[in-house]
Amino acid sequence: MPDGTYFGTPLKSAVQNGSLPERYVDRAVRRILGVMDRFGLLDGSVPPRPARDAKAGAAVALEVAKAGATLLRNEHRTLPLTGGGTIAVIGPTGSLPFVSGGGSAHVVPDHADSPLDAIKARAGSRTRVTYALGEDLFGKAIPVSSLTPAFDSEGRQVEAGETWEYDGSLAVTGSDEWTFVLHFSSAPTARPKVLLDGEELFPLAAGYGEYFSGGLVSADPDGLSVRRKTLTLAKGAHTLKITAEGGDAGLLFRLRRITGETRAQDVAEAVTAARAARGVVLFAYEDATEGVDRTTLELPGNQADLIDAVTAANPRTTVVLNTSSSTSMPWLARAGAVLQMYYPGQEGAAATTAVLFGDCDPGGRLTQSFPVDDTHHPVAGDPLRYPGVNGTEEYSEGIHVGYRWYDAEGVRPLYPFGHGLSYTSFSYEDVSARWNGHGLDATFTVRNTGRRAGVAVPQVYVGRSPELQLDQAVRVLGGYRRLALRGGERRRVTVHVDARTLSSWDTKRHAWVLGSGRRAVWVGASAGDLRVRTSVDVK
Repeated sequence: MPDGTYFGTPLKSAVQNGSLPERYVDRAVRRILGVMDRFGLLDGSVPPRPARDAKAGAAVALEVAKAGATLLRNEHRTLPLTGGGTIAVIGPTGSLPFVSGGGSAHVVPDHADSPLDAIKARAGSRTRVTYALGEDLFGKAIPVSSLTPAFDSEGRQVEAGETWEYDGSLAVTGSDEWTFVLHFSSAPTARPKVLLDGEELFPLAAGYGEYFSGGLVSADPDGLSVRRKTLTLAKGAHTLKITAEGGDAGLLFRLRRITGETRAQDVAEAVTAARAARGVVLFAYEDATEGVDRTTLELPGNQADLIDAVTAANPRTTVVLNTSSSTSMPWLARAGAVLQMYYPGQEGAAATTAVLFGDCDPGGRLTQSFPVDDTHHPVAGDPLRYPGVNGTEEYSEGIHVGYRWYDAEGVRPLYPFGHGLSYTSFSYEDVSARWNGHGLDATFTVRNTGRRAGVAVPQVYVGRSPELQLDQAVRVLGGYRRLALRGGERRRVTVHVDARTLSSWDTKRHAWVLGSGRRAVWVGASAGDLRVRTSVDVK
């Protein structure tokens, strides 16, 4: 998928030359046909869809979003938010709901509330909630006075069957970085052609880039498609040519800009709002999609500078991250709290608000290590691993993937695998481990040492086998439990670690080999926060 590059002609050739047994193809086909048979699709008909319970679906979406909310940092009791005073909401995704990513991650919600509206509703009448954009996603109008001959670039309608052309110049008053933002109503392949100094600003992306272009930043609130181009413009006049064809249905387009000057104005307004507030909730984003690699762990655009400026103005700032995965945080030391919400779906505003105000405990834990920056992670500094050489990437890290690499190399991540804070605290006590012939059972007590209810996710890690002459991880996750405990409640827990988890793959024997001998067992809150330890003989 999504084409025949790998499972088309190459698959057929592999079966014909005997390098792939045909029974594996048969097995894959049986799986597909088996599912089709379950839904009555093999006779060519499609049974009626069952009635959909939108309300029940929304309730599930809300619980999932709250359970996945991961609190990374919380200093000086920044969270939960309390009533009274002023709360400043900052950032484009504070007012615009960030529901999903692009490509297969895209979803069409029944509804999606604005986080700003949800925060206002929850804060109540005693609390004033203000808003500042901070970071511009969709651009501001190009001044008519900058265009010769003058035309209004904010809303040009081209009727069906017609062609509209502009041949003029753009006056730039000082050298600056410009981001041109094109909004258009037609299909991606029929968008207006814009040339600046002879260079086409918005050429069609190669391959599937046009169709997997992102979930948030690729469409404006009006539903128009959006494309961007950033370049540095020297002071003076620049030739500008636009050709727009109405096609069969007509075309509406806008051409806007984001410059250093407009960015500075947006940041200044955000800083003013932050200084006037008791607390700040700053929403930051990173819009990802399949088929397009991220080139950096940094937040896109001017967001790092925005966070620096806002946290300097008000240290009681909570940064809410709507990102696809890990993000570097050079601004972390000044932020009061960091809440990772990922792409939270249609109930994201309600879930985020519930966590911010402490109506529920943040229940998520990191499913990946967060690197400090672009130079401290498993593929950094090795072009063969990433981005590849001559179109080929080599996955040469062996078994040392993710948290295993950080342990093996002694590199400290920004946040370790499994990390996530609660609004209460937990202790782990009285650990023991027993080998039962099919794996090991780690038993321990978890106690909520605070006054309020919360979610604990104790994790069991197992160390190397002294008797296995194969490459092994320093420690490997054996299992975990998710527990909701009342204030002061304690619970005795057993986590089973399967023998397969305690085994390593022997490439010479082409089999899994149990790692026997005395092995260390840790219980902790993350791969970097191991609280108690014992050991067990694996036989």
